[in-house]
Amino acid sequence: MVNSVDDERGFIFLKKKLHDQNDVIIYSVNQQGLADYGVSESMGQAMEYAALRKDRQYFDLLAAQTDKYYLDRAGYYYWKINAENYAGEQISALVDDLRIFKAYYLAAQNNMGDYSKQLAYVSESIYKFDSDGKYLYDFYDDRSQQKADYVSLFYLDMNSIDMLKAYDKQKWQELWQNSRELLQKIEKREYGFYPVAFSYSEKKYVSNETGINMVENLYTALNLYNADGDTGSLLKFMREEIKTNKKIANWYNFDGSVKDENESAAVYALAARLFWLNNDSKYALWCYSKVLAFQIEDVSDFGGGFGDQDSGMVYAFDQLEALLMLRMVQGIGE
Repeated sequence: MVNSVDDERGFIFLKKKLHDQNDVIIYSVNQQGLADYGVSESMGQAMEYAALRKDRQYFDLLAAQTDKYYLDRAGYYYWKINAENYAGEQISALVDDLRIFKAYYLAAQNNMGDYSKQLAYVSESIYKFDSDGKYLYDFYDDRSQQKADYVSLFYLDMNSIDMLKAYDKQKWQELWQNSRELLQKIEKREYGFYPVAFSYSEKKYVSNETGINMVENLYTALNLYNADGDTGSLLKFMREEIKTNKKIANWYNFDGSVKDENESAAVYALAARLFWLNNDSKYALWCYSKVLAFQIEDVSDFGGGFGDQDSGMVYAFDQLEALLMLRMVQGIGE
């Protein structure tokens, strides 16, 4: 196992390169500078990471900036903001809101402060804007004041929904049960390729016609695992890919062939977590080492980032998934 230097270098890069002047995490950075927008997903990921680090100062900074720039007066969180004027896109995103709740829940569990007001607020926000009291929905669009008529299966973070049920069982029991059932009733697919969503209006599971996005597929697998479902087919497919092709690609065709040869730190970070949860340390550590291979060397001004050595391109999503994996799999700091 590699020691915590990788975690610390990655944390330093996050604060040095992916924060803007107001400590909002921006979507990506390269040698030309920061992207022109940020997403609440990044703030939630970083808050969760800070909670796992038990770093109250950093956590409280992120929480304050999330409320300042992403929270609409109506009570929901924008999924995306403009990095120049901080104008928010008036749409929520279930998965981002669940991340924010999870972060507060973990921080409270780790005795980092009194977050009772925040937990109550975010719980109510998700309940009001992302659900109908029975089922969870992908988003709320404030412009039309309507919810989506479907839910992405990779949005159904059962780990967070477990926490919501533990926080308020009476309010969340039915939502928790229905979310579990939506995941558990996914029809088994060859290679462990899952549908991307469930359409409430059509009452059926929906697949992405263009192929299998492995980040989304791995999130669905992790959600299925946390709903006590079977992820064996995907684990078997990934083991074969590693043995045969020495990689897990970003995209696959439905027949199991590679659609896009590119790889990413996020795919390997999520795969490492799934292998680790299934007590497969051999392949978990193989994926773990692949994540570290994406970390840019210290000799670069982008040293510590999980991205492309030549261009310095680092996406906040990949950076934060790598850092979360280092905490979850390796148990650094425990």
